[in-house]
Amino acid sequence: MIKQKLELFFQDLDYDGSAVSFIDNKKVKVFGVFPNERAIIFITSKKKNEYQGIPLEIVEPTPFRVKQSEDHYLSCSPWQVIQYDYQLELKKYILKKIFELDDIEIVRSPKIWGYRTKMEFSFFLDQNINLAFFKRGTYKAKYKLQNGCLLASKPMNDFAIKIVECLRNSLLPLQGDQKILKGIIVRESKTCNQIISSLFVKTNDFYIQPNLKSNEGFFIFYSNPLSPAFTFDQKIFSAGVESLTEKIDNLKISYGIRSFFQNNIDLFLEALNDIKRGIGEGGKVLELYCGVGTIGLFLSSISKQVVGVEINEEACDFAKMNAYQNGIRNFNVLNVGVEKMDENLFENVDVLVLDPPRSGLDQKIIKYVVKYLPKKIVYLSCNPLTQFRDFKDLSNFYRIEFFKFYDFYPQTPHIESLLILVKK
Repeated sequence: MIKQKLELFFQDLDYDGSAVSFIDNKKVKVFGVFPNERAIIFITSKKKNEYQGIPLEIVEPTPFRVKQSEDHYLSCSPWQVIQYDYQLELKKYILKKIFELDDIEIVRSPKIWGYRTKMEFSFFLDQNINLAFFKRGTYKAKYKLQNGCLLASKPMNDFAIKIVECLRNSLLPLQGDQKILKGIIVRESKTCNQIISSLFVKTNDFYIQPNLKSNEGFFIFYSNPLSPAFTFDQKIFSAGVESLTEKIDNLKISYGIRSFFQNNIDLFLEALNDIKRGIGEGGKVLELYCGVGTIGLFLSSISKQVVGVEINEEACDFAKMNAYQNGIRNFNVLNVGVEKMDENLFENVDVLVLDPPRSGLDQKIIKYVVKYLPKKIVYLSCNPLTQFRDFKDLSNFYRIEFFKFYDFYPQTPHIESLLILVKK
């Protein structure tokens, strides 16, 4: 079945935003196809008891389909081929399946392009060095990008292209894509007009220096050649702006090239305000996966004490700096993974704030919550499926007091979900 062409009718949408059909009672999942469409697809792989594929031709399109804006759309934004209002309707459908709720609304994004604060690019080698994305479902085949990606702003794309042009003008041999170069991360402050970028290379003696504007910064990191990820193993070079700062309401929040920060700043601020209204007076707040401290610092004005827990050392340093530069004295952060934290931190906690990675909560955290039962839980997630799984584990002790969903990621199936839970 693998590496075969098939014509199928797709009748449903899976939780991850892929369209679903069936062959011999086995699920077939394809991104870039939508419910009630018939398509010719190519089966690329099999995982467990389901097949994965890519679309080759849409035989019977939905009336909501539009022309793709980029050839590489399957790699970055597989929903850009449908109207934005229909994207929101499909996201509501996914959320209804997960949460079994009827009155679901999603806050629209004020921007549907150029909203990302972080982009990761690989490289493509033909007669020259080019930006690239890996094709969906593979770690070898790539799309060559002439102008970057529409999810990034023009300044982000221009900066990435400037680095590529600098590489082209260097003495790098044409085989350097495989032997030396790994990729680029570009990050942008939307409110302070700053851009920093890191070039990841597979040798620790590589050097280039693009011409930088006063609002730009550039790093080179050696990154383990045996890992496909962009690992920050050794800083080789840096110049210009060292970090970014975003203005979040009346706060200035700084962060570095290695630290997590939210996309879609406008909607993130709306979510922060919803959180603040939802908890009222915070008392003692414990924030897990706190990053550079944005949520905890935002809540500090209505809280007696805020304690953050974060495994990333750089992020912890920035969280402390952010508290200092904003004159906040009731905030502290601990550099430790949540699975290794001291459970005594849960004692007398009034509000527990959670913003975990897509995989959701560690089971040890679930056990601590059940043992100490904080009065309220704020759970912000980029993966409603694992968020609901974690809620079910707590549902004997907590009920949903408030929920809201935000379209942090237009043109993609991803959804940002906020639950505020109160103790029964």
